[in-house]
Amino acid sequence: MTTITHVRGCDPQSMLDYAADLVIQNDKFVAQVDLMERSVDNAMDKWKGEGAAGASERAVAHKLHSNHLATTVVAVADHYNTYGGQLGDTRTALLKILDQEIPAAGMTVDDDGNVTAPKVPSGTDRPNSASGALTQQMLDGQASGFQTRIKALLFQFGLSEISAAQAITTDLQELGDYEKKPDGAPVSSGVQDILDGKAQLPTDPTKLHDYWESLTPAEKDALYDHDQYIGNRNGLPTVDRDHYNREKLDDELTRAQNGDPAVVEKLGDLQAIQKTLGEHPDAMLMLMDTQSGKQAHAAVALGNPDTAYNVSVSAAGLNGNVHGSLEGMVNEAKNVKDTAKSQLNRLPDGDPRKGQSVVPIAWIGSDLPQADYKNVGADLDGRTVAGYKEVASDTLAKEGAPKLASFYDGVRASHDSGSMHLTAVGHSYGSLMTGLALQEPGHKPVDDALVYGSPGLDLPQKHWWLPEKANDVDVSKLNVPDNHRYEMTGADDKIAKLPGFGPNPRALPGFTHLETGPSTTQDGVSRDGAYQHADYPRNGNNNQLRTSGWNIAMIVAGLPEEAVVKH
Repeated sequence: MTTITHVRGCDPQSMLDYAADLVIQNDKFVAQVDLMERSVDNAMDKWKGEGAAGASERAVAHKLHSNHLATTVVAVADHYNTYGGQLGDTRTALLKILDQEIPAAGMTVDDDGNVTAPKVPSGTDRPNSASGALTQQMLDGQASGFQTRIKALLFQFGLSEISAAQAITTDLQELGDYEKKPDGAPVSSGVQDILDGKAQLPTDPTKLHDYWESLTPAEKDALYDHDQYIGNRNGLPTVDRDHYNREKLDDELTRAQNGDPAVVEKLGDLQAIQKTLGEHPDAMLMLMDTQSGKQAHAAVALGNPDTAYNVSVSAAGLNGNVHGSLEGMVNEAKNVKDTAKSQLNRLPDGDPRKGQSVVPIAWIGSDLPQADYKNVGADLDGRTVAGYKEVASDTLAKEGAPKLASFYDGVRASHDSGSMHLTAVGHSYGSLMTGLALQEPGHKPVDDALVYGSPGLDLPQKHWWLPEKANDVDVSKLNVPDNHRYEMTGADDKIAKLPGFGPNPRALPGFTHLETGPSTTQDGVSRDGAYQHADYPRNGNNNQLRTSGWNIAMIVAGLPEEAVVKH
């Protein structure tokens, strides 16, 4: 039986730290294998004949064996992440009861979780003895409730430890098996059917996640060889998405640098992804696609969203693109994450949100309008310019909305505990895409939605047949609860004030309207205001987030009471 002393002595955070380091070391190993492969390829350009063919075959075999090892290591890291998160959450919940609720109630608890209530003095010579008995009964009932909760958490902790040991032991056995048989066991008939084109992977993110978790590393590698964009599939564990997308990134970078016409035009995008990942050791590449659209697509998480409690997905807007926007978006996400974590850590003891983790995701997962500002002037007066037709149309937003909605579902499906706070964030044209994504039928809702610099959300009119009620729209179609919809509009944001896609959120009931002007926030920092269209997530002149950036951080952190509301 798991005891309280045992739980106190455990450090689940060390499992998460180990997993993060394991991923970093594994990435270095994969990079060295790729370097070896490129060296062999270069040698083959000059070396011909039977000897060269034999060397090439051995190199291919070594590459395959290395892939199997790397994928197995990724599985080990994923299980450390999964169970480290579960054990950490259970331990935190248990210690909150033991160190706060039990002492506050004046009760005691033994190492096995048995709770004893204080004894109320009783006796025939004491007044109100009936009242004392009733009080004792109430205290005993309260103690019983504490005991039930404590024992349930002790049981859950022990169960998670057993599951973790079994999963990690299996992973280590597979590593040992690859040492004896580097080619791995044959793939299952179900996987072979997919490879042969007779079947397909599940498209539903939850079903795909469950199926993927049943595969061996060799089967995962075989599916990657079959579809090298498999890391983009929503529902895969983020560590696997990151692993395979980095593999594909290295492949396409090499080809682009060598002039491959299929990818050479996306060299700037690929280099931007590589640079962004290099600047953020905790970054995870959840999406990397140069082929499905006119523009390259990418999504980068700062941390592992599968183990975090607070997760956000920020959709880029007008002129957003990978080569010019990704690095800035991720840097802005880092500032939001740091501010959110700092404020969560400042919460008083006893607040269940104290110390919760935060992982923001920067998403450029669909083509976006690219307008030519040079011919328009600073106020974007609506004259015909290159790209303005795209800006004035919701076509690209409608094309991207199903992808964004599926991405939300994938984030939920791959989460290790299922207990999370998911926020949809959209800027500019990305707010329109976010609004449409939230209206997509058949998807799981998010917990909070925040849009800023929005030209409208394409919400359906309640009375479409009455022109005088054109602004009366149904915000419930966003599938976000009341008091969980937020918007910000800067005073000089002319793009947000253009006639666009239905009434602007700044004028809609059903939204909480957050401040964008200068303010002093809960942490005592005097913050600059956001006025122009690009100001919202950027730092002010004091190198601190503006009021708008603070508001983003507070909504993402699940601390709406600390956001600055417009009055």
